[in-house]
Amino acid sequence: MTVITIGELVVDWIATKKGIGWNQSETFLRSSGGNAANVAQALCRLGTNARLVAKVGDDIHAGYLLEALTAAGVETKFVSQTSAYATAQCYVLTDATEENQFFNWPKPNACHQLTVDDLSQDLFDTAVALHATGISLTVEPRSSAVIEAMSRGRDHGLLISFDAGFPTGEGDKARKLAHQAMALAHVIKVNLPELYFWLADFDRLQGRAFERQLSEDIETLTGYGQLLRQRSGAEVILLTLGAGGSIIVSAEQSCFAAPIKVDSLAGVGAGDAYVAAVLNQIAGAQVSLSGSGEWRRRLDLNWPAIARFANAAGALATRTISASQGLPSLAEVEALVLK
Repeated sequence: MTVITIGELVVDWIATKKGIGWNQSETFLRSSGGNAANVAQALCRLGTNARLVAKVGDDIHAGYLLEALTAAGVETKFVSQTSAYATAQCYVLTDATEENQFFNWPKPNACHQLTVDDLSQDLFDTAVALHATGISLTVEPRSSAVIEAMSRGRDHGLLISFDAGFPTGEGDKARKLAHQAMALAHVIKVNLPELYFWLADFDRLQGRAFERQLSEDIETLTGYGQLLRQRSGAEVILLTLGAGGSIIVSAEQSCFAAPIKVDSLAGVGAGDAYVAAVLNQIAGAQVSLSGSGEWRRRLDLNWPAIARFANAAGALATRTISASQGLPSLAEVEALVLK
Protein backbone atom coordinates (compact mmCIF):
# COMPACT_ATOMS: atom_id res chain seq x y z
CA MET A 1 0.00 0.00 0.00
CA THR A 2 1.22 3.47 -0.93
CA VAL A 3 0.59 7.00 0.33
CA ILE A 4 0.82 9.82 -2.21
CA THR A 5 2.18 13.22 -1.18
CA ILE A 6 1.84 16.21 -3.50
CA GLY A 7 3.18 19.75 -3.57
CA GLU A 8 6.35 21.24 -2.12
CA LEU A 9 9.82 19.96 -3.04
CA VAL A 10 12.72 22.32 -2.42
CA VAL A 11 16.39 22.46 -1.47
CA ASP A 12 16.61 23.76 2.10
CA TRP A 13 19.57 25.95 3.08
CA ILE A 14 19.47 26.17 6.88
CA ALA A 15 21.58 28.69 8.80
CA THR A 16 23.66 26.72 11.30
CA LYS A 17 23.95 29.59 13.80
CA LYS A 18 20.83 30.80 15.60
CA GLY A 19 19.97 34.30 16.75
CA ILE A 20 21.67 36.33 14.04
CA GLY A 21 20.31 38.05 10.94
CA TRP A 22 20.51 37.12 7.28
CA ASN A 23 23.48 39.39 6.63
CA GLN A 24 25.46 37.82 9.48
CA SER A 25 24.72 34.16 8.60
CA GLU A 26 27.65 32.62 6.77
CA THR A 27 27.26 28.84 7.12
CA PHE A 28 24.25 26.89 5.85
CA LEU A 29 23.34 23.19 5.91
CA ARG A 30 21.90 21.81 2.68
CA SER A 31 19.09 19.26 2.86
CA SER A 32 16.04 18.13 0.92
CA GLY A 33 12.91 19.94 2.02
CA GLY A 34 9.34 20.95 1.29
CA ASN A 35 6.22 19.68 3.07
CA ALA A 36 5.35 16.98 0.56
CA ALA A 37 8.92 15.68 0.38
CA ASN A 38 9.30 15.66 4.17
CA VAL A 39 6.10 13.68 4.67
CA ALA A 40 7.11 11.23 1.93
CA GLN A 41 10.52 10.62 3.49
CA ALA A 42 8.99 10.32 6.96
CA LEU A 43 6.56 7.69 5.69
CA CYS A 44 9.38 5.65 4.15
CA ARG A 45 11.43 5.73 7.35
CA LEU A 46 8.37 4.44 9.21
CA GLY A 47 7.95 1.59 6.72
CA THR A 48 5.15 2.91 4.50
CA ASN A 49 5.61 3.22 0.74
CA ALA A 50 5.47 6.86 -0.41
CA ARG A 51 4.95 8.37 -3.86
CA LEU A 52 5.85 12.03 -4.40
CA VAL A 53 4.19 14.33 -6.95
CA ALA A 54 6.12 17.55 -7.54
CA LYS A 55 8.20 19.45 -10.11
CA VAL A 56 11.88 20.41 -10.24
CA GLY A 57 14.12 22.14 -12.73
CA ASP A 58 16.82 20.68 -14.94
CA ASP A 59 19.82 21.67 -12.80
CA ILE A 60 22.22 20.47 -10.12
CA HIS A 61 19.69 21.12 -7.36
CA ALA A 62 17.18 18.80 -9.04
CA GLY A 63 19.83 16.09 -9.24
CA TYR A 64 20.56 16.48 -5.53
CA LEU A 65 16.88 16.23 -4.56
CA LEU A 66 16.10 13.24 -6.75
CA GLU A 67 19.14 11.36 -5.46
CA ALA A 68 18.25 12.11 -1.82
CA LEU A 69 14.63 11.06 -2.28
CA THR A 70 15.55 7.85 -4.08
CA ALA A 71 18.05 6.99 -1.34
CA ALA A 72 15.27 7.51 1.23
CA GLY A 73 13.04 5.05 -0.65
CA VAL A 74 10.56 7.60 -2.03
CA GLU A 75 9.01 6.76 -5.41
CA THR A 76 9.97 9.68 -7.71
CA LYS A 77 8.36 8.53 -10.97
CA PHE A 78 5.84 11.36 -10.68
CA VAL A 79 8.39 14.10 -9.98
CA SER A 80 8.50 15.91 -13.32
CA GLN A 81 11.19 18.26 -14.62
CA THR A 82 11.20 21.51 -16.58
CA SER A 83 14.07 23.34 -18.23
CA ALA A 84 12.15 26.64 -18.16
CA TYR A 85 12.38 27.20 -14.39
CA ALA A 86 14.98 26.66 -11.68
CA THR A 87 14.53 24.18 -8.84
CA ALA A 88 13.02 25.84 -5.76
CA GLN A 89 15.26 26.71 -2.83
CA CYS A 90 14.36 27.82 0.69
CA TYR A 91 16.70 29.62 3.08
CA VAL A 92 15.85 29.06 6.75
CA LEU A 93 17.03 31.11 9.71
CA THR A 94 16.14 30.89 13.42
CA ASP A 95 16.10 34.41 14.88
CA ALA A 96 16.81 35.63 18.41
CA THR A 97 13.21 34.92 19.47
CA GLU A 98 13.48 31.26 18.33
CA GLU A 99 11.11 31.96 15.44
CA ASN A 100 11.96 30.47 12.03
CA GLN A 101 12.31 32.86 9.11
CA PHE A 102 11.99 31.61 5.51
CA PHE A 103 13.19 33.09 2.23
CA ASN A 104 12.08 31.25 -0.92
CA TRP A 105 14.00 31.72 -4.16
CA PRO A 106 13.65 32.13 -7.08
CA LYS A 107 10.12 33.32 -7.78
CA PRO A 108 8.63 31.80 -9.84
CA ASN A 109 10.36 28.43 -9.68
CA ALA A 110 9.86 24.90 -10.96
CA CYS A 111 8.01 23.79 -7.83
CA HIS A 112 5.23 26.27 -8.67
CA GLN A 113 4.79 24.87 -12.19
CA LEU A 114 3.10 21.54 -11.37
CA THR A 115 0.04 21.26 -13.62
CA VAL A 116 -3.03 19.09 -14.00
CA ASP A 117 -1.34 17.54 -17.05
CA ASP A 118 1.35 16.15 -14.70
CA LEU A 119 -1.27 13.94 -13.02
CA SER A 120 -0.97 10.75 -15.05
CA GLN A 121 -3.61 8.03 -15.09
CA ASP A 122 -1.51 5.54 -13.11
CA LEU A 123 -0.81 7.98 -10.27
CA PHE A 124 -3.35 6.36 -7.95
CA ASP A 125 -2.40 2.72 -8.61
CA THR A 126 -1.91 0.78 -5.32
CA ALA A 127 -2.44 3.98 -3.31
CA VAL A 128 -4.62 4.13 -0.19
CA ALA A 129 -4.17 7.78 0.78
CA LEU A 130 -3.13 11.21 -0.55
CA HIS A 131 -1.68 14.05 1.49
CA ALA A 132 -1.46 17.75 0.55
CA THR A 133 -0.74 21.03 2.35
CA GLY A 134 -2.12 24.56 2.34
CA ILE A 135 1.29 25.98 1.40
CA SER A 136 0.92 24.30 -2.00
CA LEU A 137 -2.30 26.22 -2.72
CA THR A 138 -0.76 29.68 -2.85
CA VAL A 139 0.60 29.68 -6.42
CA GLU A 140 -0.85 28.72 -9.81
CA PRO A 141 -0.74 26.42 -11.69
CA ARG A 142 0.30 24.17 -8.78
CA SER A 143 -2.74 25.03 -6.65
CA SER A 144 -5.15 23.83 -9.35
CA ALA A 145 -3.14 20.64 -9.80
CA VAL A 146 -3.23 19.88 -6.06
CA ILE A 147 -6.99 20.44 -5.81
CA GLU A 148 -7.54 18.25 -8.88
CA ALA A 149 -5.36 15.48 -7.42
CA MET A 150 -7.30 15.59 -4.15
CA SER A 151 -10.60 15.40 -6.03
CA ARG A 152 -9.44 12.50 -8.23
CA GLY A 153 -7.98 10.73 -5.22
CA ARG A 154 -11.28 10.95 -3.42
CA ASP A 155 -13.05 9.60 -6.52
CA HIS A 156 -10.61 6.66 -6.47
CA GLY A 157 -11.59 5.85 -2.88
CA LEU A 158 -8.41 7.17 -1.24
CA LEU A 159 -8.18 8.70 2.21
CA ILE A 160 -7.52 12.42 1.71
CA SER A 161 -5.28 14.13 4.28
CA PHE A 162 -4.73 17.89 4.37
CA ASP A 163 -2.32 19.97 6.44
CA ALA A 164 -4.13 23.31 6.70
CA GLY A 165 -0.96 25.29 7.35
CA PHE A 166 -1.43 28.55 5.51
CA PRO A 167 0.46 31.84 5.00
CA THR A 168 -2.30 34.24 6.00
CA GLY A 169 -1.14 37.07 3.74
CA GLU A 170 -1.74 35.19 0.48
CA GLY A 171 -5.21 36.61 -0.20
CA ASP A 172 -8.76 35.44 -0.78
CA LYS A 173 -8.07 33.11 -3.72
CA ALA A 174 -5.63 30.94 -1.80
CA ARG A 175 -7.95 30.94 1.20
CA LYS A 176 -10.89 29.79 -0.95
CA LEU A 177 -8.75 26.99 -2.34
CA ALA A 178 -7.86 25.92 1.20
CA HIS A 179 -11.58 25.74 1.99
CA GLN A 180 -12.01 23.53 -1.09
CA ALA A 181 -9.20 21.29 0.13
CA MET A 182 -10.73 20.99 3.60
CA ALA A 183 -14.07 20.03 2.04
CA LEU A 184 -12.29 17.21 0.17
CA ALA A 185 -10.29 15.98 3.17
CA HIS A 186 -11.13 13.15 5.54
CA VAL A 187 -8.29 14.14 7.89
CA ILE A 188 -7.20 17.74 8.58
CA LYS A 189 -4.08 18.67 10.54
CA VAL A 190 -3.69 22.11 12.18
CA ASN A 191 -1.56 23.70 14.86
CA LEU A 192 -3.04 26.09 17.42
CA PRO A 193 -2.68 29.39 15.48
CA GLU A 194 -4.10 27.67 12.37
CA LEU A 195 -7.03 26.31 14.38
CA TYR A 196 -7.98 29.84 15.48
CA PHE A 197 -7.44 31.24 11.99
CA TRP A 198 -9.73 28.75 10.29
CA LEU A 199 -12.44 28.87 12.94
CA ALA A 200 -12.52 32.65 12.57
CA ASP A 201 -12.58 32.30 8.79
CA PHE A 202 -15.51 29.86 8.85
CA ASP A 203 -17.36 32.33 11.09
CA ARG A 204 -16.47 35.20 8.74
CA LEU A 205 -18.05 33.32 5.84
CA GLN A 206 -21.23 33.01 7.89
CA GLY A 207 -21.24 36.70 8.76
CA ARG A 208 -20.25 36.44 12.39
CA ALA A 209 -17.19 36.93 14.58
CA PHE A 210 -15.39 33.99 16.16
CA GLU A 211 -15.72 34.31 19.93
CA ARG A 212 -12.54 32.74 21.22
CA GLN A 213 -12.46 31.83 24.89
CA LEU A 214 -9.41 32.94 26.83
CA SER A 215 -9.01 29.50 28.37
CA GLU A 216 -6.69 27.16 26.47
CA ASP A 217 -7.16 24.05 28.59
CA ILE A 218 -7.39 20.68 26.87
CA GLU A 219 -11.17 20.47 27.20
CA THR A 220 -11.64 23.85 25.54
CA LEU A 221 -9.20 23.06 22.74
CA THR A 222 -10.88 19.70 22.17
CA GLY A 223 -14.15 21.55 21.76
CA TYR A 224 -12.53 23.86 19.23
CA GLY A 225 -11.24 20.82 17.36
CA GLN A 226 -14.73 19.35 17.21
CA LEU A 227 -16.03 22.69 15.98
CA LEU A 228 -13.51 22.72 13.13
CA ARG A 229 -14.38 19.11 12.28
CA GLN A 230 -18.06 19.97 12.06
CA ARG A 231 -17.57 23.13 10.01
CA SER A 232 -15.09 21.59 7.59
CA GLY A 233 -16.92 18.27 7.21
CA ALA A 234 -13.77 16.26 7.95
CA GLU A 235 -13.79 12.90 9.69
CA VAL A 236 -10.81 13.61 11.94
CA ILE A 237 -8.94 16.70 13.16
CA LEU A 238 -5.29 16.44 14.21
CA LEU A 239 -4.40 19.38 16.48
CA THR A 240 -0.71 19.69 17.29
CA LEU A 241 0.26 21.81 20.29
CA GLY A 242 4.04 21.84 19.89
CA ALA A 243 5.64 21.25 23.28
CA GLY A 244 2.13 20.83 24.71
CA GLY A 245 1.34 17.50 23.00
CA SER A 246 -1.54 16.90 20.60
CA ILE A 247 -5.28 16.32 20.40
CA ILE A 248 -7.14 14.08 17.94
CA VAL A 249 -10.89 14.44 17.55
CA SER A 250 -13.35 12.36 15.55
CA ALA A 251 -17.12 11.97 15.66
CA GLU A 252 -16.78 8.94 17.93
CA GLN A 253 -13.99 10.00 20.31
CA SER A 254 -11.51 12.66 21.35
CA CYS A 255 -8.14 12.16 22.96
CA PHE A 256 -5.20 14.17 24.27
CA ALA A 257 -1.65 12.82 24.15
CA ALA A 258 0.91 14.39 26.46
CA PRO A 259 4.17 15.64 24.92
CA ILE A 260 7.22 13.38 24.73
CA LYS A 261 10.44 15.18 25.55
CA VAL A 262 13.69 14.81 23.59
CA ASP A 263 16.80 16.95 23.17
CA SER A 264 15.72 19.33 20.43
CA LEU A 265 17.79 21.43 18.04
CA ALA A 266 15.06 22.79 15.76
CA GLY A 267 11.39 23.64 15.54
CA VAL A 268 10.88 22.55 11.92
CA GLY A 269 9.85 19.15 10.61
CA ALA A 270 7.82 18.05 13.63
CA GLY A 271 4.45 18.66 11.97
CA ASP A 272 5.38 16.73 8.84
CA ALA A 273 6.67 13.81 10.92
CA TYR A 274 3.49 13.87 13.02
CA VAL A 275 1.09 13.65 10.09
CA ALA A 276 3.26 10.99 8.42
CA ALA A 277 3.10 8.92 11.60
CA VAL A 278 -0.70 9.15 11.65
CA LEU A 279 -0.91 8.09 8.00
CA ASN A 280 1.53 5.26 8.69
CA GLN A 281 -0.70 3.96 11.45
CA ILE A 282 -3.87 4.25 9.38
CA ALA A 283 -2.29 2.42 6.46
CA GLY A 284 -0.86 -0.22 8.79
CA ALA A 285 -4.24 -0.88 10.38
CA GLN A 286 -5.48 -2.03 6.95
CA VAL A 287 -8.91 -0.52 7.52
CA SER A 288 -8.65 2.13 4.86
CA LEU A 289 -10.23 0.16 2.04
CA SER A 290 -13.47 -1.75 2.09
CA GLY A 291 -14.13 -4.74 -0.17
CA SER A 292 -15.65 -2.48 -2.81
CA GLY A 293 -12.62 -0.16 -2.82
CA GLU A 294 -14.48 2.76 -1.22
CA TRP A 295 -13.10 4.66 1.76
CA ARG A 296 -14.66 3.64 5.06
CA ARG A 297 -15.98 6.87 6.47
CA ARG A 298 -16.06 5.48 10.02
CA LEU A 299 -12.48 5.53 11.27
CA ASP A 300 -12.66 3.16 14.23
CA LEU A 301 -9.03 3.24 15.35
CA ASN A 302 -7.08 3.41 18.60
CA TRP A 303 -6.58 7.18 18.44
CA PRO A 304 -4.89 7.56 21.86
CA ALA A 305 -2.17 5.11 20.80
CA ILE A 306 -1.85 6.79 17.40
CA ALA A 307 -1.55 10.24 19.00
CA ARG A 308 1.25 9.06 21.30
CA PHE A 309 3.04 7.38 18.39
CA ALA A 310 2.75 10.57 16.31
CA ASN A 311 3.95 12.73 19.22
CA ALA A 312 7.06 10.55 19.45
CA ALA A 313 7.72 10.87 15.72
CA GLY A 314 7.27 14.64 15.82
CA ALA A 315 9.57 15.01 18.81
CA LEU A 316 12.34 12.92 17.27
CA ALA A 317 12.19 14.96 14.05
CA THR A 318 13.53 17.99 15.94
CA ARG A 319 16.85 16.31 16.81
CA THR A 320 18.65 18.04 13.92
CA ILE A 321 18.30 21.47 12.37
CA SER A 322 17.27 19.84 9.09
CA ALA A 323 13.58 18.99 8.74
CA SER A 324 14.35 15.86 6.73
CA GLN A 325 17.58 14.56 8.30
CA GLY A 326 16.04 14.13 11.74
CA LEU A 327 13.04 12.08 10.59
CA PRO A 328 12.95 8.92 12.73
CA SER A 329 12.79 5.25 11.86
CA LEU A 330 9.95 3.01 13.03
CA ALA A 331 12.25 1.35 15.57
CA GLU A 332 13.23 4.73 17.04
CA VAL A 333 9.61 5.82 17.42
CA GLU A 334 8.54 2.54 18.97
CA ALA A 335 11.44 2.66 21.42
CA LEU A 336 10.54 6.19 22.52
CA VAL A 337 6.87 5.32 22.92
CA LEU A 338 7.79 2.46 25.27
CA LYS A 339 10.37 4.49 27.20
